Amino acid sequence: MKPTWTSDCGRVTLYLGDCNEIVPVIKPVGVDLVATDPPYGIKHPCNYGERGRSGLAKCNDYPYVEGDDEPFDPALILSLGLPVILWGGNHYASRLPDSGGWLVWDKERPDDLDQATCELAWTNFVKGVRRYKHLWNGCMRATEKGLNFHPMQKPVALMEWCLSLRWCSGFNTVFDPYMGCGPVGVACVKTGRKYIGIELEPRYFEIAKRRIKEELEANLFAQGGR
Repeated sequence: MKPTWTSDCGRVTLYLGDCNEIVPVIKPVGVDLVATDPPYGIKHPCNYGERGRSGLAKCNDYPYVEGDDEPFDPALILSLGLPVILWGGNHYASRLPDSGGWLVWDKERPDDLDQATCELAWTNFVKGVRRYKHLWNGCMRATEKGLNFHPMQKPVALMEWCLSLRWCSGFNTVFDPYMGCGPVGVACVKTGRKYIGIELEPRYFEIAKRRIKEELEANLFAQGGR
């Protein structure tokens, strides 16, 4: 199966399609780490604008997140036999092996907010529970202010933090079968890693590709065009 897009430098490979169909064909070779943010199976609404979600700033309506209307099965990811960082693991923990290695993203939101104040990632190789504090509360953000691409968007800074954990040292190629709007891919470019991403929704695929290309170009410019 040919990639949908490969960067000129060869460090980024993207596939548009269903990871359940693509993974058995490409059998990711040379991958050191799976880091991904799959649909959680929570039927998360994507029509923020239509529902008038916020009175502070204009909200966007987003393309539907494929697969979020049914329970998520992590079997495909676990079958790869690799180190894994799997966001949203608390929503399907009964289908994951026991692990003491969880990552906590503290969004620094008020405790009385009706939305989650933290998000969790299951891992099978990190030791202990690790926490990262990064403000992400509607339009109030520590980074990426006004850059709204996905209803369940994660900060690139969060993914950079994941990759900076000492247990990820030496992991040079990252596989992301649920790419979304591409924060893992951008983080991989920033940290000098190779990246393989898959996304089912064409609109999110194009957003992710654009963001990754922009980061590759910025990275090349920072190196003096080499």
